[in-house]
Formats: sequence, C-alpha cells, structure tokens
Amino acid sequence: MRKLLLLMAIVFLSGSSLIAQSPTSIQCTLTIDQISEAQPFDVDHPKQEETREIAENLIAEITIVYDLVNQGNTSNLSDHTATIEALVNQATVLGMNYSMFQADLNYIESLN
Repeated sequence: MRKLLLLMAIVFLSGSSLIAQSPTSIQCTLTIDQISEAQPFDVDHPKQEETREIAENLIAEITIVYDLVNQGNTSNLSDHTATIEALVNQATVLGMNYSMFQADLNYIESLN
C-alpha cells in the first residue's frame, strides 16, 4: 500500500510540475499564409501585405522573447516586449485578426 501511495505521489508531483512549466517556444503554429487567410479582409486586399509583415515581425519578436526566457536572460526583454506592443497596436489599427498569437501575448504579459 505504501508503494502505491508513493508511486501516486510521484506521478502527481511530476505531472503538476510539467503543467506549471512555462512554454519554451511560440504557441502560434500557423504559417504566414494561414494567418493571412484568417484575416477579415480578402487575401487580395491591399492590407494583406502589411498583415504579413506584422505577422512575420510578431513571430520573430515572440521567438526572441521565448529564447531569452529559456536562457534565463529576462533583463533584456523590455525592448522586445515594447516592439511586440507596437506591433499589436499596428495590427489593431489595421483591423488585423491577431488572435492566433493570444496565448503567446498572455504569456509575455505575465512576465511583466
């Protein structure tokens, strides 16, 4: 009985520690084309070029933030989080759907 309880405790603790760990890479797995297709305007719309650029920059900046966090270097995050905030503002003004980045944005916001 003790062995069973010990085993259950180990499984519980290891499982809960996996859940508590922060993500180590970008959560948005969509391609740039898929992000373009998820926009409220047509793929041929003039805003698509700017949408693609914002999405590419968001992916790059979010990836850098995750890399810095994984390296334990949180002192250099402020420049990247400011850039991400500016990109989100651009996306909002453009009318871009950036909801596919929400999990990443929530994680980055929790770092502050």
